[in-house]
Amino acid sequence: MQRLGSVSLLFAYLFVTETWAKEDQCLQRPPILDSQQSCPLAAPEKKWEFKDEKWDWKSKKPAAWDGPYDCINEYCTFVNPTLDGGMVLISAERNIDVIDRFSKKKLFKHDAPPYYATQIPGKGIGLVANRTIEKGEIIMNTLPSLLVQFSPHLDLDGETRLELYKRAAKRLPPHKYEFFMRQYGPDEYTKIDRNSFRVFLTGDRNKFSGHLADYLEVAQLNHDCRPNIHYRIDNITHISHAVRPIQPGEELTISYIDGHHPHAKRQQLLSNWGFKCDCPHCNMPRAEIAASDARLGRIAAIEEDIKKMLSGEREIDVQLGDELVGLYRDEKFEIYIGQAYARAALLHSLVGDVEGTEVLAGMAADALAVEFGEEHEDTRGMRLLAGDREGHWSWDGVRRFEEMMREDGRDEDREDLKR
Repeated sequence: MQRLGSVSLLFAYLFVTETWAKEDQCLQRPPILDSQQSCPLAAPEKKWEFKDEKWDWKSKKPAAWDGPYDCINEYCTFVNPTLDGGMVLISAERNIDVIDRFSKKKLFKHDAPPYYATQIPGKGIGLVANRTIEKGEIIMNTLPSLLVQFSPHLDLDGETRLELYKRAAKRLPPHKYEFFMRQYGPDEYTKIDRNSFRVFLTGDRNKFSGHLADYLEVAQLNHDCRPNIHYRIDNITHISHAVRPIQPGEELTISYIDGHHPHAKRQQLLSNWGFKCDCPHCNMPRAEIAASDARLGRIAAIEEDIKKMLSGEREIDVQLGDELVGLYRDEKFEIYIGQAYARAALLHSLVGDVEGTEVLAGMAADALAVEFGEEHEDTRGMRLLAGDREGHWSWDGVRRFEEMMREDGRDEDREDLKR
């Protein structure tokens, strides 16, 4: 084991905490629940009046937003029939420009989707693979059909809000409206509240930037604590990939929660969606559930130790990185394993291990490309470490730090660090 001073590993600590603070990734978790919302303002007593508008989807001009309709203060309904088959927006008009910029990237679409919708026993509608889906393959790439700003969702009285949502939903093209009405929930408000993902148009994570994004087809994906699909939201575009090969007839699943929680906590969180999870990981014998919980506890402990290594608080121990990778594999954490590979790669890089660094960094880059995208800074960093390790800040960091200490005549400080 070797130790590296905190100064030279400041950037390593920032690298890890920037992406891997799991609790800060809630913008990519479905759906928004009452327990996850900020406290709503007191509902206004006034019952708002809506102006009826005639609506004919086919008569609207392409490549333009129509509206505003059904305005309440600054929040109105807008429609763009050209965005991924049609989008309805309830928001302030100033947000249209941001959404337009976010929607310019061309979407990948399958000639024939690799899945079909069907009834899943005990779950309702779900999606099932109709062919072999390869690891890393894009499954969905879609824009939301309904996008609702947090402010009216939280602030309007229930009667007004429901009427607003009814009118907005009916502005969807007919096939999307039928799709929307088949979603879980007794009314339009519940369908939006329980099936939407949270997205933010700016870096301000508040009710003015925040929107509920209802991706109609994505909403059919059921939960599994160890899913076969990883998804991310790039601005407002939902992108999902297979994290392992998926066989024909296998259900496609995502995780509604952070899978790092132990069994009892996962069940508690999932009860907010009104169901008890009976995925294979939750249906294991008690002894195996206990073993899984123990692994999760060990994962948390190792990750905390690695943070301390990267901040110079304890010695570098590459074996802990290797153990972390093994635990992620044992836990079937395919959707998170890029993070484990990257942590282990950094430790091997810091002690100058050529083979370990190249192998782990390459696997990290491939996994992080699925998790965050090829252009994400962490993916690019691992690609660099795998292909040009000497160009990466972490390479052989322990030796370089020791040389720096000697050159600066700080051997005494170095001995203090060892102690």
